[in-house]
Amino acid sequence: MAEAGESQRQFAQRIGLSQGRVTQLVKEGLPLLANGRIDTEAAIRWLEQNLDRERSTRAKHGSAGAATGAAPPQATPVRPAMPVAPTALPPAAAPTSAAGAPMAEVRRQHEIVKVARARLRLETEKGRLINRDEIKVAIFNRARRERNAHLGWALRVAPQLAAELSVDPALMFTALDRHLREHLADLAKTPLLELPE
Repeated sequence: MAEAGESQRQFAQRIGLSQGRVTQLVKEGLPLLANGRIDTEAAIRWLEQNLDRERSTRAKHGSAGAATGAAPPQATPVRPAMPVAPTALPPAAAPTSAAGAPMAEVRRQHEIVKVARARLRLETEKGRLINRDEIKVAIFNRARRERNAHLGWALRVAPQLAAELSVDPALMFTALDRHLREHLADLAKTPLLELPE
């Protein structure tokens, strides 16, 4: 019998992160089952909630530092006796992307996208999401079966109506078929949202 949940390696492959990153997330609180494996659905839900919380926490700590007015200590400038060409570059800020966002933020956003994709794949695997093209085909096939059933009904009922009304069966079928086809054509032109319930 298969064990419940996924291993860290399987979960890492599912969401497109490294196994080391998943291990780090487990230490940060990613939920595990009693057997130590990962409950995929709960873990994806946790990631969706906590990746954004991580950003807001960083923003709060950053703004709190600014609010206290604590400035980083500055070294006393030292002037050399003679002008000397600089041999080292000034200290670099945190690495940034081409768009100017800090790389840590870019990586976090990338992880959020991966988690969203993993959520969609999981929902599809569990049968909660289905392919749009498959739905279109199913609706088309259902509508065609209903149309054919209505046309078949006219063919079956026309002789009975003709006998009840003492009219020519061929004439009855022709009239009934024509009116039914006009009705079906009107229905086909009406958007589904406008159809009466």
